[in-house]
Amino acid sequence: MSPYVDRAREHTSAWMYRFGLAEDRRANDRRLREWMISELAGLCYPDATAEGLDLASDLMGWYFAPFDDLFDGDLGRDTARSARLLGEMTAILDRPVPVPGPAQPPVVHAFADLFRRSITGMSPAWRARAAHHWKGYLAGQYAEVVDRCRDLVPDARSCLHRRVSTTSTLVVDDLLERVNGEEVDDLVAHMPHLSQLRRIGAEIVAINNDVVSADREKARGDVANNLVLVLETVEGLGRDAALHRVAGMLRERYERFEQLERHAADPGRAAPPVGGARRTVAGLRDIVAGTFVWDNTTGRGAT
Repeated sequence: MSPYVDRAREHTSAWMYRFGLAEDRRANDRRLREWMISELAGLCYPDATAEGLDLASDLMGWYFAPFDDLFDGDLGRDTARSARLLGEMTAILDRPVPVPGPAQPPVVHAFADLFRRSITGMSPAWRARAAHHWKGYLAGQYAEVVDRCRDLVPDARSCLHRRVSTTSTLVVDDLLERVNGEEVDDLVAHMPHLSQLRRIGAEIVAINNDVVSADREKARGDVANNLVLVLETVEGLGRDAALHRVAGMLRERYERFEQLERHAADPGRAAPPVGGARRTVAGLRDIVAGTFVWDNTTGRGAT
């Protein structure tokens, strides 16, 4: 756990209030504590600088309240409004200076601030990689809205593919370099073993999250965006059988993660830039493990 969690919580409280993400600051402070938002940042980024953890905590605060919850209401069944909101956020990623267009809601202004601070001090290559993963996340959110409006339930493979984007794990992975204050060489960042490790880690996070959130999402009728519920609905499995299937999927991915981890973290006699792989691998393990702990500790462990 990062030693800067308490400081980060105070920063996120003030930041959310300043950007109009919380009308009642006391109520929001209580929610930040109950949902352990800054603790999640501290678990995922235990080696972050103090300023870096502030940024990570702000991102978690923005993501869980209000952004993710926006699509639980009417917006989640309005493709036109969702496209306008998500399209504006996507456009911010490509502007030389990440600023929102006119008359945008607070959630968009806050997003622009997060991306602006994220790219500070980072290379153009890192910015391009981060923007790519952000676009995948935003597009995944829109795909959920479209399928919800059409009452479509995907098969398990399609559901998991999309959940990798909408849990934002790849975005969280990118932020690791920024908050730790040590960017990885772009050549290393794109090494196949590290790319596979990121993908499998994101799948583990998504599957674990769906196990924790299955009852909550079933209660609100959001069946298409949870792997456990998709297995029940599309394949007709009971809950125990669905969880057994999911447990097998997790076991396979944990084993593969550990295999890739050993390979990627051992550059042998490779050139010095490859040494950055060790730091990345350790950070990816922190994110997977930290998210698991948080999912099973707080009632908000559902995305």
